[in-house]
Amino acid sequence: MDNSKYMSHITIASYAHPELYPPVLSAIEQLSKITETIDLVTRNTLKSQWEYPKNVTINYVNKQQYEGFGIEKIPTWMKLQHFVNYVFLLKRLIKKNNSKILIVHDVIPLFAAFLLRGFLKRKKVKLWYHNHDVTDMTKAGHYSLMGIAAVYEKRAFHYIDIFTLPSKERLEYFPIEVLKNQPIILPNYPLKSFYSKAHKETSDTVQTIKLVFQGSIGDGHGLEEIISILNEPINGKQLELHLVGKLRDSYLKKLENLVDQHNVQAYFKYHGMQPFAKLPQFLSQFDIGIAIHKPYNVTYSTGGTASNKIYEYAALAMPVLLFDNAHYRTYLGERDWTFFTDLTKQSLRKEVEMMDTDLSLYSKNAYDDFQNEFNFEQLFQDRLIPVLQQYQN
Repeated sequence: MDNSKYMSHITIASYAHPELYPPVLSAIEQLSKITETIDLVTRNTLKSQWEYPKNVTINYVNKQQYEGFGIEKIPTWMKLQHFVNYVFLLKRLIKKNNSKILIVHDVIPLFAAFLLRGFLKRKKVKLWYHNHDVTDMTKAGHYSLMGIAAVYEKRAFHYIDIFTLPSKERLEYFPIEVLKNQPIILPNYPLKSFYSKAHKETSDTVQTIKLVFQGSIGDGHGLEEIISILNEPINGKQLELHLVGKLRDSYLKKLENLVDQHNVQAYFKYHGMQPFAKLPQFLSQFDIGIAIHKPYNVTYSTGGTASNKIYEYAALAMPVLLFDNAHYRTYLGERDWTFFTDLTKQSLRKEVEMMDTDLSLYSKNAYDDFQNEFNFEQLFQDRLIPVLQQYQN
């Protein structure tokens, strides 16, 4: 075994494709450096374009690929079959490769681990649970796989060895009193090694101000309000709104109707989904990142360290527009590259005007903060290496 590797084998379980969850990719990249081999178990819901480390093997539970929202349309019996296959595949790989650690991302993989708890105990496998988002039961449905998994989440906590999550404000939603070890806060910072490749210098001489929102596109991100000011130049410059990511046709139609009402068709564009492997280079053409989250639910109201898009914008030397509330100001209020809006027209115009007055400075400072502080490599070294060394071979 390579002396630089702490582990011989780790199994990672992510029900969502990891290329839809950048923090999962960040973890895989860093774990691959301290582990001889890694098995990743997931569903086939995306054409992979990420170059995984050579010691990482992707194991799909379904042969047929379901891109976009296609996975939602398959019959219930087929969804259950995928989950059954998922559980048995995890068990087979752990047994075959003598895994030391099983890492599960969110409640469905945790439920699979709970069903395998006796097996994991016999094999002396350490269970690491990373929670990306608190389950919203009003959307999950009590009789869906997500809903059933969420019901068993509290019981599963008795078997967890390592618990990580991106925001300390979310701790109150979990039974952390039963944990064997203290939880670890792991903010959703991007990889320096990946995002630095797309770094560009920002110029103050641009004649248009290109705003971009990337990620899951829907209500609550201030897009409707921004569309309403696209016909009003800022500091003599034209505003543009660009959307990148996954959205439903019904919501796109809603936005397009609003664009038509304001007659700003030339200043609005939806670019579809871009492969994560190429996303930084694609986003580097824009000037200002939109990371507005109205506090509708737990996920949105606790996004200060959990919203990966905030720090991905910074990694691409973009100042960031945020929703103005106490939570986001607590984490980012002292950074000169963050600007806060209550989404009124007056507020939106004022914040964009301020950004434009010294765009190159704010961009530089955002990038510097990413390089020096807001990157996953630093987090991994400081917060996870000391824990993982306890379980080394």
